[in-house]
Amino acid sequence: MTSLQIEMTVAAIILFLIIIIGLAKNSLSIRSSITWLLLPIAFIIIAIFPGPLESFAHWLGFETLSNFIFLVVIAILILICFFLTIILSRQQNKITKLIQEVSILKHDKKNNEKQK
Repeated sequence: MTSLQIEMTVAAIILFLIIIIGLAKNSLSIRSSITWLLLPIAFIIIAIFPGPLESFAHWLGFETLSNFIFLVVIAILILICFFLTIILSRQQNKITKLIQEVSILKHDKKNNEKQK
């Protein structure tokens, strides 16, 4: 087992434990954790079967497998950040709409109390 395989296995175990702790403390939802659980699973698969990925990396022009893995992980993290930004924007719009509705209801309630 190469040092890269050992490092990937250790990283997968640490990431898996962080996800489990986040779930246990309710700081991470189950829906979000599914996405994050795919990363350590991929790390372990790559650590067990590095041959096909290494061939693919060399075919693409990478000198070492670690450079290719870093590129893929960075790309995945950028995609996750993009999708989280979309979710955040939707939630901000919902919050704005909710604040407006609550303000209208408060205004209506105040007007009804004045009329009585």
